Amino acid sequence: MKALDLGLTGKARIWQDEPLYFPGDSQPVFYPVIDERIEIILDNIKIGSFSKRGVMIEILAPLGARFLYGCLGAIFEPNDSGKLVLKVSISTEFERQLNTTLASSLDIVRVGITEEYAPSVVDGAKLKLQETGVSNIFGSGEISFRWGGFGEIGSSKAFFHDLAYAIIEVIVREQARSYNIKSPLKKVLELIFVNF
Repeated sequence: MKALDLGLTGKARIWQDEPLYFPGDSQPVFYPVIDERIEIILDNIKIGSFSKRGVMIEILAPLGARFLYGCLGAIFEPNDSGKLVLKVSISTEFERQLNTTLASSLDIVRVGITEEYAPSVVDGAKLKLQETGVSNIFGSGEISFRWGGFGEIGSSKAFFHDLAYAIIEVIVREQARSYNIKSPLKKVLELIFVNF
């Protein structure tokens, strides 16, 4: 896990191809799945050049008297199904509380991706996957969003949309960077690509 200082725009942490644990927490950022959103992004596609890759981003962004918070992670696993499939694993709103997040002193943060945020995760990921050539970089396999954390106060649909877009952008980091998202996530992507 690497920490990023966003200056006045907040803090972020990123995990890349490593266990997805918060510091001091013995359990991974994983939750019981009550439902899944599944979409086929491409059909009749060959295996790409990507191997298994996992990314999780957590961000806390102060905005004057309020703040934005979100944590989202996905893994790409290649297979020979001939399809590129996008999955979002949905949790309840009442999963266990996370106490070592960037927002723990400001918000009650729970593990999961709720039904409220799942469509935004799908839309944000699809926005990036529909950019020219991005889906073909992945090839046949599954992109599974199955790690997450949401704040009762600081999370929003728009923020989870941008987080999903950013996750796909980090996985395909060789791709030209268009950043169809707003700050502070735009700044997070810029720092990731400069520092890692």
